[in-house]
Amino acid sequence: MMATDDIAIVGLACRFPEASSPTQFWQNLAQGRESIARLSDAQLRNAGVSDSEFGQPSYVNAYTPLADVDKFDARFFGIPAAEAKLMDPQQRTLLEIIYHALEDAGALQTAQQSETGVYATGGGITRSYLYQEAAKHFKGNSDTGSLLQLLNDKDFLATRVSYKLNLQGPSLSVQTACSSSMVAVHLARSALLSGEIDIGIAAASCIRLPQERGYNAAESMIYSPTGRCRTFSDDADGTIFGSGSGAVVLKRYQDALADGDHIYALIKSTAVNNDGAGKFGFTASSVPGQAKAMVKAIALAGISADQLSYIECHGTATKIGDPLEIRSLEKAFSLDTDKKQFCHIGSVKPNIGHLEQAAGLASLIKLALMIKHRRLVPTINFRAPNPKLKLPQSPFKMALDYEMWEPEQQRRYAGLNCLGVGGTNVFAILSDLPTTDAAISNDSDVTEPAQDVLCLSAKTKTQLVEYIESIAKDDPPLPLCALAYNINISRAHLPIRNTVVINRDMSIAQWREQALAKINANSEQRSTTFDKPSQYICNPSEFAHPSQLAALTADMRCQHFTIAYQRWVDSEALTKINASTAPFAQQFAQLFAFELALYEQLKHWGVKMASFLGEGIGRYAQLLLEGVPLQHWLSTLEKELHIHHSNLNHTQARCFSQMGEVAIEQAVHLASEGPIIYRNRPVNNTTEYVYVCDSEQFTPTDLWSLLATIVDKGAQVNWQNYYPLKAFEKHTLPNYPFEKKRYWLVDED
Repeated sequence: MMATDDIAIVGLACRFPEASSPTQFWQNLAQGRESIARLSDAQLRNAGVSDSEFGQPSYVNAYTPLADVDKFDARFFGIPAAEAKLMDPQQRTLLEIIYHALEDAGALQTAQQSETGVYATGGGITRSYLYQEAAKHFKGNSDTGSLLQLLNDKDFLATRVSYKLNLQGPSLSVQTACSSSMVAVHLARSALLSGEIDIGIAAASCIRLPQERGYNAAESMIYSPTGRCRTFSDDADGTIFGSGSGAVVLKRYQDALADGDHIYALIKSTAVNNDGAGKFGFTASSVPGQAKAMVKAIALAGISADQLSYIECHGTATKIGDPLEIRSLEKAFSLDTDKKQFCHIGSVKPNIGHLEQAAGLASLIKLALMIKHRRLVPTINFRAPNPKLKLPQSPFKMALDYEMWEPEQQRRYAGLNCLGVGGTNVFAILSDLPTTDAAISNDSDVTEPAQDVLCLSAKTKTQLVEYIESIAKDDPPLPLCALAYNINISRAHLPIRNTVVINRDMSIAQWREQALAKINANSEQRSTTFDKPSQYICNPSEFAHPSQLAALTADMRCQHFTIAYQRWVDSEALTKINASTAPFAQQFAQLFAFELALYEQLKHWGVKMASFLGEGIGRYAQLLLEGVPLQHWLSTLEKELHIHHSNLNHTQARCFSQMGEVAIEQAVHLASEGPIIYRNRPVNNTTEYVYVCDSEQFTPTDLWSLLATIVDKGAQVNWQNYYPLKAFEKHTLPNYPFEKKRYWLVDED
């Protein structure tokens, strides 16, 4: 397979037992942490488990704790509190997880402008007792199409995400039992390769309610009577089911490279099939079925089995399932190699339990993090190999330590096996980046700017403060200009904004201090409406010093200014003004070029302008922008320059009647549209929408101050146009701090 068919994992997010983020999840994996807890009798009684039930010898008081399943940021997603209480936590969690994954991918803005597909799965209402609880409190019906069904049924997992995040590609719910989330990955990958979509999101949310309950191991041979998952171990006795949510953002590899994306790992191939009837029961797995998927995926990846150095196995620790999985792998590998003990195997289930529909994504996220960190992590709860597996005679050996992942081959290739009750098998091949592409993706020839703006925003002041603190505590800290780039391009720009002008010598602590001080100084922060148009005031004063103009010209972000400035200087209109014999005509021709180029630079950055107002000499710059023929006003300009040449700094206080009437009329009707951008303070105007230049000379520092001011006032900036491509490397940063507010039906009692 050509590298152009590879799919890049560019963003991910998860909420697993004892891990609210991929960073915490990785730390737990590296430390070999088992995130399975034991419930006391009091906790079980609290959860409604009777003494007679948990008193049975086969009752197991183990569960996988998933934090904050009762909490949700309903206000952030515009969901009324009454609906939030009725909504299945699986749907609520999925909204937050996918939002965080898009943040991590730096795709929150581009996802809405691209063909973005959502492929999601969940545990359905059978996993949630809230649907039954809702019937006690909800006055309406619970039939098809009812509010209760729409807020709880798994059919609406994907479409609700697309609706709330304005994603307009395919939106599909995928259900193949425990292989569902990897089938979702397969569908997203296929849609990317066919060109149907440009960004793919595969996500899963499986939350078992009530949380604090154990299980009766006698109900099924799958359940572990000891409450512990011991994959491939000689004392393996079954699995324990758990809760979790995860999401990955996928792009075509070449697109990810071109966009300078942070790439965790590459998906080189996926293969999906079904066992059919060739097995002894509907719930059983099939060696030929699994092996066929494995062989197909290896062939599609363009590699041989002996290039694989790790397999993330399904690994449920059941007495029948584990041996069948190893036999399937042996059968697939035997077609390419007879080498022994060269490929590590492991499973995430001993760490967090079997997450059912989300199990495959848990394995995928684990594997992507292993590739990113170039480390193998231990498979815990392993005592000695199950003799039925015959591992010493196989190509496989257990991954039991946290160690460097050093394959015999140059590249790290890994497989992922995922099975579903009912026979749908998925096998995927992942790899790291080729060495040459890894170097290209991290290369940047852009000089670090002397100054920039860092815009962090939230929907409430409390969340904004929390966000600032989490960014400031991130370890290791990024240089501020690199941090500004990552925040500006990867985060949504919400109503409550905090935009600080930074420079390359500032520390993260200094930024934090300025950002918090700004919040305290503006305790009455007001929300603003997105996409507010701006009025641009053309009000020339003293021309910028040549060195300052050169500084703007040299800045990679201001290349549009440079082009526009030269175009205006060479324009017919300014050539004629230059040729005028009026006092200071040449200076004012340069001033006009500067002002109009600055306007065009702001426009290129995405700042929308509703109108142009001209004050004083700036009225003629307004006319240039509006395309009024030069012969209609050149003589008027020459007369005004003759009259006011001795006091040019006060010309904005004087207007010819024929021009002043237009300006006043525009001001009356449009001043409320704000923010209004002024070059200097207009006479008798002190409203909060005025930008005041610190001096008569407009310097590069003033440009960033101007940008910070209008961003804080609600203007949207197209950050992709603002920054040169690949200005900095993309990094994983702390996610938006969702409000943890409890929405729970039982609170009505």
